[in-house]
Amino acid sequence: MKNKRFWKVLLKITKYTFIIFILGFTVLFVALFIYSKKLNYELPEVIDIEIYDNNDNLLFKKNNTSNKNYVYFNDINPSIIEAFLSIEDKDYYSHQGVNFKRILGALLSDIKSGTLSQGGSTITQQYVKNVFLSSEKTFKRKIEEALIAINIESKYTKDEILEGYLNTIYFDHGIYEIYDACLFYFNKLPSEITVNEAAMLAGIPKSPSNYSPIKNPENNDKRRKLILSEMLNDGKITSEEYSNLLNEVPTIYGKLDRVKISNAPYYIDTILNDFNNSFEDNISIINADVDDLSCEVKKSDRSGGIRIYTNIDSNLNKIIENAINKYKQNSEIEIAIMAIDTKGKVLASVGGCDYLQSTYNRTKSLRQPGSTIKTFLYYAALENGFNVSSTFYSAPTVFYYNGEEYSPSNYNNIYPYQDVSMAYAIATSDNMYAMKTHLFLGPDKLYSTLKSFGFTSNISKNPSLALGTSEVSLEELTLGYAKIASLGKDITSTYIDKITDLNNNILYKSSYNDTQKFNSTTCFLLSEALTNVFDGNVRINISPTCSQINQMLTQKYAAKSGSTDYDGLIVGYNNNITLGIWTGYDDNRVLEKSEAKYIKYIWAYIMENYNKNKKNTWFKTPSNVISIRLNPINGNIGMYNEYQKYLYYEIDNLPEFLY
Repeated sequence: MKNKRFWKVLLKITKYTFIIFILGFTVLFVALFIYSKKLNYELPEVIDIEIYDNNDNLLFKKNNTSNKNYVYFNDINPSIIEAFLSIEDKDYYSHQGVNFKRILGALLSDIKSGTLSQGGSTITQQYVKNVFLSSEKTFKRKIEEALIAINIESKYTKDEILEGYLNTIYFDHGIYEIYDACLFYFNKLPSEITVNEAAMLAGIPKSPSNYSPIKNPENNDKRRKLILSEMLNDGKITSEEYSNLLNEVPTIYGKLDRVKISNAPYYIDTILNDFNNSFEDNISIINADVDDLSCEVKKSDRSGGIRIYTNIDSNLNKIIENAINKYKQNSEIEIAIMAIDTKGKVLASVGGCDYLQSTYNRTKSLRQPGSTIKTFLYYAALENGFNVSSTFYSAPTVFYYNGEEYSPSNYNNIYPYQDVSMAYAIATSDNMYAMKTHLFLGPDKLYSTLKSFGFTSNISKNPSLALGTSEVSLEELTLGYAKIASLGKDITSTYIDKITDLNNNILYKSSYNDTQKFNSTTCFLLSEALTNVFDGNVRINISPTCSQINQMLTQKYAAKSGSTDYDGLIVGYNNNITLGIWTGYDDNRVLEKSEAKYIKYIWAYIMENYNKNKKNTWFKTPSNVISIRLNPINGNIGMYNEYQKYLYYEIDNLPEFLY
């Protein structure tokens, strides 16, 4: 009798304890629910960024979220939605961020086991954890997760939250979004996924490594079948569909071949990297004059966006692609290309041969420019009394600088052993002439000239500066040449022409600098001198550096090539475009002679195809300049049977023998 009474009392105590627990639990969550409404959490903004080329063709579209492949809810196949809801959160569209029934069940189980092993989290809670919290399993984190989830659900629609969730979950193999998951596993877009494929995908996030169909196909298949069963129970598929799908295992693709975003991925990366993606205040653009930029994107406007109209010339980029494919062939060498017009508009920026293999932009990497730097030395010389007939004796020479010896050499140790003109020195890249010019002007002259042309790299004031030993980027080198091509305008490299909102209201418009900073006559004279690099007749015992591509050229160009053991370069221009090309290896492997030369063919191919059918490609001769037919090797009056051509001089600075 006593035992019966004992158990009756114990049962009653347990009953009331449970009721008190449930009431306390309910009161707690009501209090937490009320408190959660006061929180101020906001999901990452989804703001469209559309990028267009210079003909207003859409090249690329992205969002300022953490990934570049954000997919909107309406672009996701409903099968994916249904599969995830069936296995992860059946009550998703009815709860307010947390599922109290599931949480209570999981909590009781955890209390019983003394761990936090049970789930109970809704999709909203999982999304909150991915965006705002760590993955640590503590009661404190679970409470934070619930509070934020309720707060988020009070501000955003279910579809918006589910959209964000699918764009942040992990699918193993380094993949954090549904877009890349569909591409990696099935080589399909999210809109193209089948029911069976959706079930396979939905099975992965619970334990990505354990349920990867590549690492653990058996585990994934069991979970796929479980999800199909749940979809059947939820009325998402019919019994017939279930039976047909059960034993049809989807074919796995197993690699991420992203759709090529455009023919200018490095260019687009430059633009995207120049943006402050927070969008909390104003859009900010690096390296652009945007003091008057009024481009607010309100956080509350999730449908907002901007259109960026760039200076990308898609036709030129196609020509570049064809040139690389034609001449590079199977070489592993890397190539970087910059193209800038005479206003500073960047028409092309190619940072490597294969964006999918390497996103590293080599137009911005620092490399030795070699003899391409001599162009700025000769600009300084022309500004300080030299003309293209000015001569120095070219032979092996030991130079002394600050008490130390410096003994550079010509290419392959070939010397003319005579007085040669600047015209000849430019054509054949004679190092002795360059060094004597450099030291004659003074070691600071070239340094100050480079700085005035906008070189920001760490340039050393040593004798070897004239031979291109200080590292610069291809972008600043090409821009320097473009300033000469503009006949002395202080242009800047400009990627963006204008920015508008989605209603085409102009938010920002680039202004192109037409300030005259450099001597236009000197720029013209230097340009004419740089044409000699193609003339095979300007030689003694060595050919001009670009004479091998002369037969490819139908128009007039100025250019200078350069090389080191590890780098090959050519930069040249006409009145339309300045084109700079670098080639080499990222690991500084020594170049074969053939590898350093074929970029000249690429350069010629691009210039010829771009300038085809274009008029006025060369510069008008200034009124204070005359041309005189002379021997370009020594800059003097030619003797009988000697090669002669027209050389250009400022009227006030003619060769002495003409007076």
